[in-house]
Amino acid sequence: MATLADIVSTNIERVRIEHDLSTRELAARCNMPQKTVHSVLKLTHVPKLDTIDQLCRSMFIQPQAVVTESLPLNMLMSRRIGKLIDRYKTLTPDQLEEFLESL
Repeated sequence: MATLADIVSTNIERVRIEHDLSTRELAARCNMPQKTVHSVLKLTHVPKLDTIDQLCRSMFIQPQAVVTESLPLNMLMSRRIGKLIDRYKTLTPDQLEEFLESL
């Protein structure tokens, strides 16, 4: 089973590649050292939450999405995923069950 650090690293790397960014370019966007970005992507240290937030903001992805394992790339990069998660949180158990049955 993947750790949260593995999931975050994998998702950030997938988006970085999709945006055709080098680790140096990503670091410049985040205003952080390239070594920090490289360490997050290569799992040589577990990133702080503010580091994850900076990386997400620089690539226009939702932090809620970057911690989700096996999320399709288009959903990972969607600006609507945060709203979807917020909507899910407000569903009652009956509404959730009804929704799941409709799938």
